[in-house]
Amino acid sequence: MISRATVYNTLNLFVDKRLLQRLLVGEGRFVYDPDLSPHHHLVDEDTGVVHDIPWEALEIPCIESVEGFEVTNCQVVMRGRRKEDTP
Repeated sequence: MISRATVYNTLNLFVDKRLLQRLLVGEGRFVYDPDLSPHHHLVDEDTGVVHDIPWEALEIPCIESVEGFEVTNCQVVMRGRRKEDTP
């Protein structure tokens, strides 16, 4: 038997060691992602499944113009539902 605290402590240690990234996908809801490459996410509002979206799929033109900051990381979390005509 392993406690929930042990699981989360281990996940957070992996985040600290940069083996995982922690992503806020909803109010108080986090997921842990082993893909450390630059990419975005889409949360399916019907199922809660988090899908990876390639970095190149989105253009974020204003990222360089955040006054007073040097942006070191940017991730977009989108939410949506499958269109009825897609599998």
